[in-house]
Amino acid sequence: MKTIFISVFVFIIFFSSSFSQKKVQVYDAPDQAVWHEKSRTWFVSNLGGGISLEKDANGWVTRTDEFGNVIAPFWIGKEEGMHAPSGMVATKKFLYVVDREGVFEINIKNEKVETFYPIPEGEFLNDVAISESGDLYISDFFGNKIFKIDAVTKKVNIWLESDRLEAPDGLYMEKDKLIVASWGVLLKPSSFETSKLGDLLSIDLETKNIQPIATEAGNLEGITKIKNNYYITDWAAGKLLKIDPKKQQVEIIMTGLKYPTDPNYSKKLNILAFPQHGTNQVLFIKLN
Repeated sequence: MKTIFISVFVFIIFFSSSFSQKKVQVYDAPDQAVWHEKSRTWFVSNLGGGISLEKDANGWVTRTDEFGNVIAPFWIGKEEGMHAPSGMVATKKFLYVVDREGVFEINIKNEKVETFYPIPEGEFLNDVAISESGDLYISDFFGNKIFKIDAVTKKVNIWLESDRLEAPDGLYMEKDKLIVASWGVLLKPSSFETSKLGDLLSIDLETKNIQPIATEAGNLEGITKIKNNYYITDWAAGKLLKIDPKKQQVEIIMTGLKYPTDPNYSKKLNILAFPQHGTNQVLFIKLN
């Protein structure tokens, strides 16, 4: 694997944690930004209470317009008892939100929780991806597991459990493969320190065969894809990375970030968005 530095020309807009109309804090440890094409809005999950994984019913999802202007600071979560919502994925109708105890299925138009899928076996549920058939896949960071919620039966099962997952964090769904951004080999259970940096992995949905795309790329957090390359945040090092899967090459796009989290890309707007835990901001990057 090769790591190189490159420079890119981008236009970056910072949106802070203040909401001028009401003078309230909007973002509190924002964890993922997700674009919803049908409503032309972004959704941003907030852990709440700082970088906290506590089951304290103090998390929520913020909604912004396509330019990142906050239109609903506490769109959902406060009344629904969300603890620390993290990874999300959107379909035309639903927003799926991973929380500490399971996954919320939210009807976007009605702004209501339609279903909650409890996952009591999860140790640290983190991100979610959806397949073409509608199956949901959820990463368990401390458990080295991937859970699956079947689209037809709605049953939750452990789809894959393996030390090779190396603290699976961000997920991205390809047609027949699940792409996993791993944090790395943990020094001890329930810690975030690593003895080995994380790999970018490809898992065949049918055979569950695990293949590395890039090794020891960083403490990988979130992942999205733009054209043929993966864009991934390295939380601990404060970097935005681009990984070419064919060349197995890692390029450092941005440095000096403050604990960047899960990114998402709007093809319609040609904007890459991701929050920062360390600044309570969401960055919207217009790509050339």
